Amino acid sequence: EPLALIQQARRDIRKTLDAYNIGLSHFGQAGPEYTAFVTKFFSALAAKGLVRVEKVPVLFDAVNGVFPVEAFVTGRCPSCLEGTCGGICEGCGHPNSCVDLAGLDRDRYQVRQEERLVFDLEQFRPALDQHLRSMGTHRPALGRLINNLLAGKLKPLVISYRTPRGIPADEFGAAGQRLNVWAEMYPGHIYWLTRVAGDEIAGARYVQFMGFDNSYFYAFVHVALALAARQAGFNWPLPSAFITNQFYYLNTGKFSTSKGHVVWARDLAAEHNSDLARLFLALHGPEYQEATFSEEIFLLAVNEFTMKINRVASAFNTRRNSMEPPQAGLPAVLTAMMSREVPLAEYSSAALARRSIHCLEYLEHLISTGQAPLAVIPSAVALCLGPFCPNYTDQLKARFSIAENTWTNLARCDVHSAMPEIEEQCVHAL
Repeated sequence: EPLALIQQARRDIRKTLDAYNIGLSHFGQAGPEYTAFVTKFFSALAAKGLVRVEKVPVLFDAVNGVFPVEAFVTGRCPSCLEGTCGGICEGCGHPNSCVDLAGLDRDRYQVRQEERLVFDLEQFRPALDQHLRSMGTHRPALGRLINNLLAGKLKPLVISYRTPRGIPADEFGAAGQRLNVWAEMYPGHIYWLTRVAGDEIAGARYVQFMGFDNSYFYAFVHVALALAARQAGFNWPLPSAFITNQFYYLNTGKFSTSKGHVVWARDLAAEHNSDLARLFLALHGPEYQEATFSEEIFLLAVNEFTMKINRVASAFNTRRNSMEPPQAGLPAVLTAMMSREVPLAEYSSAALARRSIHCLEYLEHLISTGQAPLAVIPSAVALCLGPFCPNYTDQLKARFSIAENTWTNLARCDVHSAMPEIEEQCVHAL
């Protein structure tokens, strides 16, 4: 049943995030207050005529007697002919209205004219064009999609369906229908943001990270709804940046849960060190183009990461046993490198991960040549690995009493007050 599926999914998501030490400010679940918030938003838009009921062509499944949408209908994308579900093509990012899918069984599927709640994106074209082109953070695939869609007329979005679940659209004139979840999602996001940040979101910088396959809904539908919100009296922020990633392949095919062609993140964390998995995925994830996950390559990389960390630990332990006098000050080049800010337009997890690895390698050089002050080496390791190996660096902080504000005063770290060797800890953890 839907509620049981939702609860199971929530448990699985939390377990996966916990396995990778990924924290959340809020992990909400829709309830009556959420529904009222979304309903109020679309009621305001309907009152302003920004959404309205019109007759539009919709797809009808004559075999099952339903109006299929989203994953309940599959065909070929009318823009690129890749196999796709209704609503959006994961390959090229172009939207479809289900009725325009190529390769449908026309004996089974009929096109009917029915009343639906409609949102006209074309009326916001000038503002959409100006806002989207002003961002300067689009990765190539998103930039191409924006240019392609703005080159033609933007099609209206049908935002109500005849489905058994969802927020009722009766109040907006679409009797017996439910809100399209992609339309619902925009005020839904704002609802959760206000739960965390309150009314302060009005002037906030709003950055969204997402998979490229959903770009149309976020970049066009949600921005247009944000523009409509302002016309309806809501003081909500417009997104200031979209950071997208592409599809990850397993060997030669897309990850597919329905076909069992998948590596579950929580299984990977159970079998391998989750810190090293984070570091690997940051280095090799599909940020700018599709990438392929190979377990063989993953294992080779994990072993290589482990050896790098253990070499640093071994060099530290060799010097620690010599009982040399403690010194103060971390090499400025490391702190400068790890604290360097990266503009969103240049943001890359792979580049940041490489920076961490390069700093760790340089730290090994400093230790082996006697140039790194012994007293701050644990802090330096934590500084280098912190963004990608939180479990390991938390262990270092605990074992060496590294304060949270150590990053600005590394000389306060005194390893001579606690003598355990970090090599043993490193081997045990990794």
